[in-house]
Amino acid sequence: MNRNSGMTRIQLIILVALVIVIGVLSYPPWAGYRKVSQADIDVEILATAIKKYYRHTQTYPTQLEQLVTDPGVDGWRGTYLESIPRTPWGGNYVLMPKIYKIGIAKGHPRVPAKHQLGGIAEISKVYHFDAVQGEKYWW
Repeated sequence: MNRNSGMTRIQLIILVALVIVIGVLSYPPWAGYRKVSQADIDVEILATAIKKYYRHTQTYPTQLEQLVTDPGVDGWRGTYLESIPRTPWGGNYVLMPKIYKIGIAKGHPRVPAKHQLGGIAEISKVYHFDAVQGEKYWW
């Protein structure tokens, strides 16, 4: 029997340890990317619901809760969302009606500052029909 025909147990243990180390080192960036992607999707969904609300009522909501419960506005056609999503970091999205923007508020304790409103990579969406700033999807 030839003793050089396969891996030794030490080689196998080293290989498994390397795979585990690579997995552990690559998880945090992947988890962060996943949170940013989910927040981006949530903001897009909220902006779409706000646009539908506007089409029906000819006014923009002043609070996100108006997308879920009847605010008593003429033209309101039922819930535009089942519930208001929370940020992947565990907070609330903020609606800024004066500038027609929705995003993650400044000062959120768990969100990296660059993704908060005013950050270099803020997660936000302009929802006004005439505004083109912030529009990044073709649909």
